[in-house]
Amino acid sequence: MSTRHLTRLAAVAVGASLLGTAVWTGPANATALPAVPPQPVQLAHVEAYPRQNVLPVWPDDPNDASIPIGVVPYDEIAPKLNALQADSDLVSARVAGKTVAGRDLYVVTVTAPETRAQAQQQEQWKRWLEDEPVKARTNARLLAEYKTPLFVNANIHGNEWEGTDAALRVIEEFATSTDPAVADLLKRNRLVFNVTANPDGRIAGTRANAAGYDLNRDLTIVSQPETNLIRELTVDAKPIITLDLHGYVSPTLLHPSTPPHNVNNEYDLFIKHALPNALAIEEDLRDLGYAETQRARIPFRDDAPGVWDDFPPIYVPSFALLQSSIPYTIEAPLNPRGNLTPAERVRRSGINTDVHEVAIKTSLRYIEENRTQVIHDQAEVYRRGWAGEPLRDIPDGYVPGWGPEDNYNTEFPRSYVIPTGAGQRSEPAAARLVDLLIGSGGRVWRAQDGFTAGGKSYPAGTYVIDLHQPKRGLVNSLLEPGIDLTDRVADLYAGPAAWSQGLTWGATVDTLWDELPDVPLLRTYDGSAPGTLPGGTPDLHLDIQDASDLLAVNALLAQGVPVYRLADGSVVVPHTPTNRRLVHAEIRRHRVNFAAAPAGWSGTLLDKVAVGYVGSVEVRDTLLDNGFDARPVTAATLATTLTADIDVLFVGGTLNVATLTADNRAALDAFLARGGGVVGIDTAGAAFSNAAGLLTLTATAGQSLASGVVNVVNNGGPVTSGALPHSFVAQPVWFTNLGAGAIVDQAYGADPLVAGWWGTNAAGTNGPAAAAGQASIVRTETAAGNGVVLFGTDPTWRLHAKGLHPQLGRAILWAAQR
Repeated sequence: MSTRHLTRLAAVAVGASLLGTAVWTGPANATALPAVPPQPVQLAHVEAYPRQNVLPVWPDDPNDASIPIGVVPYDEIAPKLNALQADSDLVSARVAGKTVAGRDLYVVTVTAPETRAQAQQQEQWKRWLEDEPVKARTNARLLAEYKTPLFVNANIHGNEWEGTDAALRVIEEFATSTDPAVADLLKRNRLVFNVTANPDGRIAGTRANAAGYDLNRDLTIVSQPETNLIRELTVDAKPIITLDLHGYVSPTLLHPSTPPHNVNNEYDLFIKHALPNALAIEEDLRDLGYAETQRARIPFRDDAPGVWDDFPPIYVPSFALLQSSIPYTIEAPLNPRGNLTPAERVRRSGINTDVHEVAIKTSLRYIEENRTQVIHDQAEVYRRGWAGEPLRDIPDGYVPGWGPEDNYNTEFPRSYVIPTGAGQRSEPAAARLVDLLIGSGGRVWRAQDGFTAGGKSYPAGTYVIDLHQPKRGLVNSLLEPGIDLTDRVADLYAGPAAWSQGLTWGATVDTLWDELPDVPLLRTYDGSAPGTLPGGTPDLHLDIQDASDLLAVNALLAQGVPVYRLADGSVVVPHTPTNRRLVHAEIRRHRVNFAAAPAGWSGTLLDKVAVGYVGSVEVRDTLLDNGFDARPVTAATLATTLTADIDVLFVGGTLNVATLTADNRAALDAFLARGGGVVGIDTAGAAFSNAAGLLTLTATAGQSLASGVVNVVNNGGPVTSGALPHSFVAQPVWFTNLGAGAIVDQAYGADPLVAGWWGTNAAGTNGPAAAAGQASIVRTETAAGNGVVLFGTDPTWRLHAKGLHPQLGRAILWAAQR
């Protein structure tokens, strides 16, 4: 057992009294702003409470996987909420969105009624906390009357049901209570419930949503509609505490987490509250009286570093922490799935529901008992951001068990600049990145004039991100490269160990460490890309550097427009009035930049590309998001799915040639004989290439935990001309012993790891030193005319590394028609 583990176990005896001790609060000379009495502001869009709606009722579904567990089926949720709204003015329910499969997502707010003027005042106070934090936290009326928010996110994993039932139980209890204490509580708090974050998974009994995604890995990618709602609720509600209700870990697991901690958080303001509330939840779980709830597992106290960390911002709690909330994953203890009697399933789900109810009520009590302090500290996160203060170095023993292994921090630049115009490699990518920042709660401005900063000139309209802003930690977490964790921890709960949308989403992003551009700035609320069409009648040239470019190309091909691929992978559309009109329509749709084609150009005429793919939902959706006709194939169905019109076989998962049936092997042989292209990723693509006799090589994989942002060297050609100098890996792969005719389009840099975790085995054969200088993307053309491209990087991983998508699309176009 580690020393840290023993130290953390000892913390329980004293942790509950943290807020009564002399807790360090930072430098005495911290910047303060003068308090100003509130001025009433009319916010026309703010409505009174309750805000009630009649929810559509879904038909009865006897196959709902909730039923055998003894919890509420999805089709009974809307009727229950409708009845509560009819009987109580404390409940406001709405359909706040739709799932991938089209089911309703229910958001419920429980609070005392408010006139429109009162609701406007609540909204104004909520804005003050972020915009004018010192004024907010020193205003006596706000401190007395502001409704502190609690956010409960239930059932994000569909087959972890009971959070929904606990939410419904609390909603009903508070809505129907005649207890004056409950009435007083609801005058001082707003409870926001995402009743079931994953209805499709709830009904099907699956962890993932109907599209196949783990929603609790998507908060900074936001590829799914269900995740978008969670993000909106977190940003809008500004919850003091966020509870993400899960199962099943025995004993009940609840945050705070082990290190590594995200380097951008004001962790001192979090842990001083997170640990005592966790200990209070543990104590209240004991009072339930069940043998299974007599102890909780609190990773910060009980686990070694890396076992259950809060490092990546992709989870609901880690994203909420960057929003200045005090967040928890709550893992109920008893798995009701599997080979159990009906009575045992119901018993277990009942205990789990009780556990989640305790987490909600105890957390609400913590807010009530520490109201002034939690409001102050939420505002303090924002104040530090506005002031541009450095992160605190938190002393050992700040809370029981806090040690040097917990100290993770970063240095904030003064600003970031996202260029527009000639200095931006992809304006659609820049607009997408800006939209992510704004949608996640960050603030972005546009320069009103041209300016010079950091020795570079920028045009008017350039995006400027002043990091003196309230949610600087969130913004910086997305834009900075990240850190190298390799020497600090030997384990992580899950990757990625670095993500950096600033380096991997395809946009040019410049860092200004000590400078805010001296130019008038106007805040913007969305990203935009103008798209360009050159004047006159030239042939039209498009350099493919973003998914938007690929969408435009594939749309033109689908309309029968002649599109030629040049040797460097860019494309040209010859001028005709009809072609120009159709190109113009795609520019308006996808905001891409066409230019006049180079004189004397020559290229290969393309055709609409159909891709048969083996692999995950991420493979499927990456292909679809880039405009390709994507069709699933498997080793068992090649004879019927690898049809004559498929141009490229994409190997994104295991396709074992040796075990194919005679019919399926014949279909594969026929595809290769007619010159079908092959694009493969990771070791699966390399294994298929070797087995099929296409391009022989050795593929070496890093450790399974290895992930992050890497340096690469691009060698030009049709796949990587103009590509990013950085790539993304989630278990890196590199290629050696290349067979005849292999062309290296991209290699790992001399010092591959920019940020992340990449350990090595005892022999030193799978670490970054072994990968340095080795091929990360290779291609060849076989004697039979097959175009083959193999990737050792991860262009499809969870739809994250969008800056790698154009490399993948270029590879498909090259492999399809050479």
